Amino acid sequence: MTIWDTPSGRDRRWLRRKSGYTPAPMYARVAVVSLAMALMATLAWQGAQRLLDPARMAGNDAPHFLARPPSDRPGVAAWQTALLNALEQAVAQGVGGNITAAEMQADRVATILMTARMRAETAAPEFFEHTVRELDRVLQTHPDNARLVEHVTLARIELAQLRSAQPVMPEAGGGGEGAAPKTENAAQMGTQNSGPDVGPGVQAAHAVNIPGHVILAAPRALGANELLDPTALRGNYIDATLMPDASEILLPPSTRVMADGVRVDGLTIAGAAQTLDGIRWKNVTFIGSRLRYEGGEVSLQNVRFTNCTFGFSADERGARLADAIALGQRSFVLQ
Repeated sequence: MTIWDTPSGRDRRWLRRKSGYTPAPMYARVAVVSLAMALMATLAWQGAQRLLDPARMAGNDAPHFLARPPSDRPGVAAWQTALLNALEQAVAQGVGGNITAAEMQADRVATILMTARMRAETAAPEFFEHTVRELDRVLQTHPDNARLVEHVTLARIELAQLRSAQPVMPEAGGGGEGAAPKTENAAQMGTQNSGPDVGPGVQAAHAVNIPGHVILAAPRALGANELLDPTALRGNYIDATLMPDASEILLPPSTRVMADGVRVDGLTIAGAAQTLDGIRWKNVTFIGSRLRYEGGEVSLQNVRFTNCTFGFSADERGARLADAIALGQRSFVLQ
């Protein structure tokens, strides 16, 4: 009788034959798999540390401006320490030729700055100066790489926004040359809380009965060689908070060049959005506005930014303007 002639299709002798090994218990199998996974995770972590270690990537032959600063930072806030570490790693990756990793670290810097602004973190002026220098070091590793310039510039813009969100410190002396006009001066022109661009019945609760406030509900056009100041406005405060966030407050000629002679002097502007190109701004304070810069001519003289956000061109010109704001400079001209 062959194996195929048996009822079960198998020879009974096969049923009596035992396996050559004894299966391991289930708990042992689970332990082996867990150990293997732990080993793989450990190796991956060590590899990542080796790749991201600035000291190993930069080496001892790095240029002097890439020298790694000391890692001991007593008394520094945790978010600032994380930011400085990201800057160090960005420099190290740039020195090692890994531009993509340097860009990722620059993006990490921008994220930390944005988070700090949303959490209302404060920082000393020295922090902003140091961060600007560190961003310069990152860019110096590959200054001609357009993508690295863009990523570093976006971090500069976030730094400028954090500076704009810092608490406003009262200035000693009050008046003085270049100071914004006081409310009393505007009050002498008469209480005015509606302008030529305002529809009937439009009101902003926080601006009602405040002398000098002019409420805009639509953009205001400015002609060539026009000066918009408290006399022309019949007030010293433009309240554009009723306008959509992306709406332009003041509209100069479409050429947006300094040759148009458009000037804004002695005003506080709140809300909505404003493009800075092509207008000479003097003694102006922006509050909670979305400021745009499209890479053209810009002239700022004694201009303050409070709780503003910035949409600047992510190039060398946008970087220069962002740096000026981050460093607290109130006057800046870019031809």
